[in-house]
Amino acid sequence: MTNRLAIVRFSRRRWWLAATAAACLALLWIALRVVQGGKLQPGLLSRQADQTPNRPLGTVTRERITLRHEVVGSVQSRMPVEAASRVAARVTEVKVRAGDRVGRGQILVALDAAELRAKVAQAEGELAAARAELARATADHQRFAALFSRGSVTAHERDAAEAAYRSAAGRAAQAAAAVSAARAALVYTVVRSPVEGVVVERLVEPGDMALVGKPLVRLYDNNALRVELAVPEDLARYLAVGTPLDVRVDAARAVYHAQVSEIVPAADPASRSFLVRAPLAGRGHLRPGMFARASFAAGSQTLLTVPRAAVERIGQLDTVRVDADGTIQTRMVSLGRGLGARVEVLAGLHEGDRVILDHTQAAVR
Repeated sequence: MTNRLAIVRFSRRRWWLAATAAACLALLWIALRVVQGGKLQPGLLSRQADQTPNRPLGTVTRERITLRHEVVGSVQSRMPVEAASRVAARVTEVKVRAGDRVGRGQILVALDAAELRAKVAQAEGELAAARAELARATADHQRFAALFSRGSVTAHERDAAEAAYRSAAGRAAQAAAAVSAARAALVYTVVRSPVEGVVVERLVEPGDMALVGKPLVRLYDNNALRVELAVPEDLARYLAVGTPLDVRVDAARAVYHAQVSEIVPAADPASRSFLVRAPLAGRGHLRPGMFARASFAAGSQTLLTVPRAAVERIGQLDTVRVDADGTIQTRMVSLGRGLGARVEVLAGLHEGDRVILDHTQAAVR
């Protein structure tokens, strides 16, 4: 029984070894087929050299490149506006909602004007009484002046009449000012937009109490937008007032040309960056708070570059085919910054190398 069990175990081991060998042979056969089929697996480079095809060639060159850096920021309004109440009154109507476009002078909020109308009427009544008193005092003043000239009244009586006249005139002027103040307050029960802009937020609802100086509606002036950028301290030295910027706002699908108008002279201690502002002339679909990127020239550097059309990405590798003495050599390269139609070469190529541009037509092994 023991011998029979040992024989079974030995047979199973022989079967497992044979299956493993067959699988290895199959994998080896597939690998040979892939290599013979002219396909390059990701991460592999061909060691073979083909004959130079009739394809356009480019040259690896070393040139002085103006470097451009990109910083991020956001679109903001240069003049955020909070329409506030100048009188204390109850809110009766709010005529706008967030997102509404409003013109200068357009009504935003209406306040209860009943109490202020009553104050206007009271002030007008007091003004009428003061004017009547002034008319009487004026007549007395004129009469006593005439009597004094004829010697019918004393100087003291004339002076008293003149004082009464001046006092009545003062009270009339005060009453007129009170009427003007009451009428102005009545005008303030209608809150109007001070700018042409867009409503960001309504801060009150009908029935709320509006207090003096309390913001009722928040707006921004859509004619006064700017970009605010956080510029790292190592790049801030390249910026000055007037430096041109190319501002890209992805949400608006537009690029705006701007110039630096303001640089806050103190860095943020948390981010070690400077706040830079530049006005945006175009309106388009810009809104405060939109994400923006701004690029600007920041010095120059001599770089080794290759035409971008010569680069082919295979798997995780960047490769370039080089014309070396009439044959093609596929080289793996390390690339850096994109420079328009060319790209920076960090390793893998040398100045003067001739490269094939139309890589889609060349065989890759």
